[in-house]
Amino acid sequence: MNFELLPPIILDSVDSTNAAAMRLLKDGRPIEGTCIRANYQTAGRGQRNNHWQSDTHENLLVSFILYPSPHLSSMPFSLSKTIALAVHQTLCAFASVDVKIKWPNDLLIGGKKAAGILIENQWSGSSWSAAIAGIGINVNQRIFEVNHATSISAESAKNTPIEEVLSELQRQLSHFYERLCNGDYAAINQAYHQHLFGRNDTYTYEIREGKIQAKVVRVLDDGQVELITEKGATNSYQLSEIRLMY
Repeated sequence: MNFELLPPIILDSVDSTNAAAMRLLKDGRPIEGTCIRANYQTAGRGQRNNHWQSDTHENLLVSFILYPSPHLSSMPFSLSKTIALAVHQTLCAFASVDVKIKWPNDLLIGGKKAAGILIENQWSGSSWSAAIAGIGINVNQRIFEVNHATSISAESAKNTPIEEVLSELQRQLSHFYERLCNGDYAAINQAYHQHLFGRNDTYTYEIREGKIQAKVVRVLDDGQVELITEKGATNSYQLSEIRLMY
């Protein structure tokens, strides 16, 4: 499969590319790898229903329609790891600063958020029927509402054509997604953890009981993150149960 051969559906403005992809799925079964790109989103979303801030024509805002293999239904977070690796390698192609994957769906350049992923799945009973992988990459925007965000141009000190970033993303996604569908999950999992933020350094996390100092051990197949505290205690958490404190 080669997603680069599929020209993107380009929308000037849309509520969100994921919503547009969902509408396409309701009308039929688009070819796998179909890409919807928008210059601006009026209702872009991230994890925890957070708003995704993006200036018009400054960043890459895309969604891909995928049909994961049935054997992956028991470990849906495998797709998240695969998409994260594709975005990671895309950022590495344009930024020389250290790039990390931050659980569950962010990509960091030099410790600042440069990209986000939002995957929405469709199920037919217990079988995975389709997935929409929404990806936002900060390309040329340099001013953000928060101080822990950055972009490719902010780190490289030059503007980058968004079309080049999309082409690289399609190439990387084709590569890693094909490996996933071919059963190369162990290698994907290993590479994902190699680039995982928080494995080698202690950070403050807020959980229900309060704040803890901990390192990331791994991300489990069900998507939970496992941490180890400074006292050696380990526990795993869902997204709703934990938050990194900046």
